[in-house]
Amino acid sequence: GRTGWRVSRLGFGCYRVDAVTPAHAEALAFALRNGINLIDTSTNYGEGESESLVGQVLQELITSGEIRRAEIVIVSKAGYVQGKNLALAQQREREGRPFPEMVKYMENCWHCLHPDFLGDQLDRSLARLQLDRLDVLLLHNPEYFLAHAVKRQADLNAATEEYYRRLAVALAFLEKQVEIGKISWYGISSNTFPYAATDPEFTSLERVWNIAAALTSQPHFGVIQFPFNLFETGAAGERNQSAGAQTVLDFAREKNLVTLANRPLNAMRSGSMTRLASFDAISSQQAEESFPQQIAALAAIERDFVARICPKLDFTNRLQNHDRIFDYAGQLAGGLHAFRDWAHWDYVRQYLIESQSERALFHLRHLSNNTTLWQTWEAQFRPALHAVLTALTQRHSTSVAGDSRKIAAQLDRFAPELATTPALSQKALRVLLQTEGLHAVLLGMRRRAYVEDGLQGLCAEPIPNFYFDATLWND
Repeated sequence: GRTGWRVSRLGFGCYRVDAVTPAHAEALAFALRNGINLIDTSTNYGEGESESLVGQVLQELITSGEIRRAEIVIVSKAGYVQGKNLALAQQREREGRPFPEMVKYMENCWHCLHPDFLGDQLDRSLARLQLDRLDVLLLHNPEYFLAHAVKRQADLNAATEEYYRRLAVALAFLEKQVEIGKISWYGISSNTFPYAATDPEFTSLERVWNIAAALTSQPHFGVIQFPFNLFETGAAGERNQSAGAQTVLDFAREKNLVTLANRPLNAMRSGSMTRLASFDAISSQQAEESFPQQIAALAAIERDFVARICPKLDFTNRLQNHDRIFDYAGQLAGGLHAFRDWAHWDYVRQYLIESQSERALFHLRHLSNNTTLWQTWEAQFRPALHAVLTALTQRHSTSVAGDSRKIAAQLDRFAPELATTPALSQKALRVLLQTEGLHAVLLGMRRRAYVEDGLQGLCAEPIPNFYFDATLWND
């Protein structure tokens, strides 16, 4: 692409990583040590903790001499106003100095492309990443402006013109940041680049490029990002550029833009998410036989926390309901039958159990005045909780395992060479990596096992004389 950088075809996606979970740091370090040199994050991922983790791991590996900064390409994004950023925006409004042109899409999700906000976010991003210059900064899903216009039933023609006016101002600001040395390249990450040109939320890459090209003879608009997977194939199949003559990938190739695919294994189909991975499902009978013992083992360890660990913690008197900090055995005892489907359970596992338990462990670890006792207890708690979560995941995977096997079989018929690749995730990655015009696939790899799985797909021999034809696959 225009940047001239050489990056791995697989990038480390940081959507669900944070700075307190040891497994996330381990996974990123493992990826960097094994040849992955492209990292994709955002100012709003983990409320900035994703960027903090990247900064910490990079500095550790650079200091140890295992990697060089010049070898790594870091992409971040800005635009979302959520969590701490939302609190900041609301505070500024109360003080009479709001960020201009704020899109208040939902109560807990605002969006902003104005240079005042982008400048604030860039400075925070550089601080968290421990960088003087960011390699790439992307506007993050700017189409929220159009979605808000649709939601309000506004004049869509006027809204579209205002959208591109705001994009022009934002791109001019980013070009200036290149000039002063804060970023090297910029671009846009948009879910609607691949949409039909008639869709009211469509973002035209061609029009965006023309805006950037009008700024200077050598614009630093060089990178785009969009969803692309086995079922969301618009970037390769929807002719929405050049009056219907080109796809997004066609146009990007013509302008020598770097193309990054996100959500390679999380496909939106008919309004719901399909996980393109193989599942190790177990029957209800198998789960019923082992689950009570797993719950009992976890409950005993959690009771031990109350009896032996809490008295050894500093400031225990400040911890309200400290005997309920770890009560996952009680909460999950009925888990075999408590969740609607795999998606419901997966959300609970990731956001209400794994994230919260890691945060609690991180903070309590620093309150213990008996390191050995704490480490011994934590070493027992982690595998016990993992066993319970794994059992529930296997049980609730039954509903999606069949669909996963069907997709894998369909892929094997589409490209028989894939039959020797065991996992659906690896099959899907192999196909995407042979899409003409696609530079890299951004894969969420918050655990080392996910990195290893991705590397298996990356390192597989290319399928001879094969390019992913989205039209044929969808047929």
